[in-house]
Amino acid sequence: MNARLIRRASLFVWAMPTLAAAQSVSSETHPSSTVPELGSVTVTASRVPVANDDQPVQVSVLTEDQIRRSSATTVQELLSTQTGIHTIDSTGAADQAMVDMRGFGLAGSGNTLILIDGVPQNNNDLSTPVLGAVPLSRIERIEIVRGSGSVQYGGGTTGGVINILTKRGSADGEPVAASVTGSVGSHQRRQADAAFSLQNEHITVDAYGQSLRTDNYRDNNREQRDSGGGSITFRHDNGQIRLYARTMHQKLGLPGPRLVDPAAGINQYRDDPRGTSTPDDYVNTQTDAFGIQVEQRIGAGMLYAEMNQRDKTLHGFTGSAYGDIWRDQDLDEKTASLRYLLPIAEKHALIVGADMLDSDLDASNTYSSSPLADAWRAKQRRRGVFAEVQVQATETTRITLGGRRQYANDDLKTLSGYGGNADVTRRLGAWQLALRQELGAGFSFYGKAGRSFRFANSDETLYVSTPLQPQTSMDKELGILWRSEASSARLTWFRYDLTNEIQYNPLTFSNVNLDPTRRQGIELEGEHQLTPSVSLNGNLSWTQATFRSGTANGVNLTGNTVPLVPKWMANVGATWRPTDKLFLSLAGQYVGKARMDNDQANQFDHQLDDYFLVNGKVGYAFNKHVSGTLAVNNLFDREYATYGIRSGSTGGSGSYYLYPASGRTVLASVTLRY
Repeated sequence: MNARLIRRASLFVWAMPTLAAAQSVSSETHPSSTVPELGSVTVTASRVPVANDDQPVQVSVLTEDQIRRSSATTVQELLSTQTGIHTIDSTGAADQAMVDMRGFGLAGSGNTLILIDGVPQNNNDLSTPVLGAVPLSRIERIEIVRGSGSVQYGGGTTGGVINILTKRGSADGEPVAASVTGSVGSHQRRQADAAFSLQNEHITVDAYGQSLRTDNYRDNNREQRDSGGGSITFRHDNGQIRLYARTMHQKLGLPGPRLVDPAAGINQYRDDPRGTSTPDDYVNTQTDAFGIQVEQRIGAGMLYAEMNQRDKTLHGFTGSAYGDIWRDQDLDEKTASLRYLLPIAEKHALIVGADMLDSDLDASNTYSSSPLADAWRAKQRRRGVFAEVQVQATETTRITLGGRRQYANDDLKTLSGYGGNADVTRRLGAWQLALRQELGAGFSFYGKAGRSFRFANSDETLYVSTPLQPQTSMDKELGILWRSEASSARLTWFRYDLTNEIQYNPLTFSNVNLDPTRRQGIELEGEHQLTPSVSLNGNLSWTQATFRSGTANGVNLTGNTVPLVPKWMANVGATWRPTDKLFLSLAGQYVGKARMDNDQANQFDHQLDDYFLVNGKVGYAFNKHVSGTLAVNNLFDREYATYGIRSGSTGGSGSYYLYPASGRTVLASVTLRY
């Protein structure tokens, strides 16, 4: 491997763990529902609080009760049980897994926007958001919008938007509340969570902290994570002001892949799945964030404003047969937005807004094999304005029309080493037209069409011969909803036709604009309250991710499947509440086969195996102050991997690398509340 390829590979090693591998709902009536009840309000689809029946698309909601009953220990594990969401983990740290909605594979994090209290968490590089900064116990609900949110949020939302909403004050309105949770589990896991709140008529103060120590499943996978945060909210007659701050420090060992080489008779994945091929690799990350959020009634409408600052520093090391690499990175991001919601004649609404992003990245790679280091500085500026109008055409018909105009400037300077300079400014737009029609007998229909987009991030601007074009997509979706007193269901068809999709292509060893691609699929989900104490839920998704046309390095890609996208996924779950104090939940998860990374040619004779996991949890409230839970994940100790990469990029045989996922894990927790 020559020096240029080493430098190029090192970018992906530290830009994103996956690429490093390459080189509110009523819990009493519907405790398991992911479909919001009639009359409830969500904020994510329209970016302001809007009644669910007025939303342009269906919003799925994970409630606090569902989160508590889930055996998941991280947000990513929880999201992986939801319709059409796949997680890819190459680090062994579950809260660092990549979230992919609707089949974007390795580009999932660039096409799925994740928010905490409406603030974007996606880094303006190739790394995935680390969502462990907010413990599950501090989450009030999670809102999931499948499909484009480019009008409301800008680029990088073709797959969808996930908004994690944290708790404010105590649930029962007590002026003082506190909780402490201690957890112990498999792989030497030790975790402590604490939360505290004060509130009165005008002020609410919240604070929380978490400390985690675990060896994780594999060797050299020890994780140390400490996080905390707090907020203070001032309320007045016409609005409120909230100040918040969060911090997180994580040090994580990176165990690397397990080699499978059939020709040489080597199978480390089978013989030693918990071993490591990189005993000294690690990444050390510090993330700090703070901001202000304002809600203020002005005239007949409501103004929503926010300003946020997020700083992320990273230092890491990776060793290889070609030499050692040290990565240092400093990423500073500032975001701000204004939105104004104006009701019109009590039936219609107008939403207008503007937002901005300033991102400054300074990064460097130092090599033991070369005296020449790579260093670069990337500045990205985003400015956007949008408007959305919601019209109640008839008593049963709601029409939504929205548009956005976006400005983007990318300024890349290579300070040393291989690379180039670029200063590119682009402007483009997004639009969306949606119809929601009530059909009677509990049925409703929705359909939408629109245009979404994504710009290359700061890492993707490196090592390209010419600046990458923005990715655009024509999006279509049709859905049928049904709801009764005890049941609900959703059936959806979607199709995205993408132009200039941005991905790393191993056939050309570079970040590229792909030839036309397509994502399409069918999703089915439902829930049923079988008895007052037993609830059932399930979902099934079929996703097809293909290249519509094109060739790369002499390989015809037309009709080929995009790697790392399972065609079939399914989840099923049941919860039993024999008493108010006791609950038992059991869930099954199926993920189908997927092409390995680097197999855009679709020639390799091995794929990632399908797998079925069984997870369970039992919880008991001893009294109003003390409760406990016992969770078991991967009950039958199934061996599986969510990420794998083939050697080379063409041919039907050869060696490949797998990243083993965790075997059976057990976690016991006790919570004290006052």
